[in-house]
Amino acid sequence: MAGFEYCEATGIEQIIELGRDGWEAVGPLPSGGVLLKRPAPSMRDALTAEGVAAFFASGADEMAEPEGGSRLLNSELAYILRNLGHTDMIVISDMGFPMPELQYNLDLAVKPGVPTVPDVLDAISTDFSWDRIIIAAEANTAVPERVEVLRQMCPKARVEPCESHVAFKHIAALCKAGVRTGDPTPFGNVILVCG
Repeated sequence: MAGFEYCEATGIEQIIELGRDGWEAVGPLPSGGVLLKRPAPSMRDALTAEGVAAFFASGADEMAEPEGGSRLLNSELAYILRNLGHTDMIVISDMGFPMPELQYNLDLAVKPGVPTVPDVLDAISTDFSWDRIIIAAEANTAVPERVEVLRQMCPKARVEPCESHVAFKHIAALCKAGVRTGDPTPFGNVILVCG
């Protein structure tokens, strides 16, 4: 059973403020104050709170991307990436792509446009090495600016169009993992082939 933590409040404003933080009045104290209690945080919550406090106490004013380190916050996506090996493929799709059942499927779509395929590529770029990016041939004419973005984001990877979006779907069914985004870009899907 979880214990409680206690504190003393001496004025109505303080009692109201503590009440907003989950404290409740127990009774009056001989000192004239009021005794308040709330459930004590679990060990996990306490350790998390200590870690956050230590981070800000160290002088860090804002969260910065680690230099040369991971920017990926999604633990499920990080797990998927760790389980990909040489020549494994992962499809990162737009919001309307008919995602096949793969070994790993992850839906990151929040709303139309959030996140986009380039957003996901940017987030995984420090954690994932690929040597080819497969796109549908139609992307070259329908969204050439997106194809150029892919080339700029991944200068070491070869961007290879397959013969059509139908062929792309067949290749996607061979992928080990699939990630759905909220990207509304037509033919914006990519298949990354691990290096």
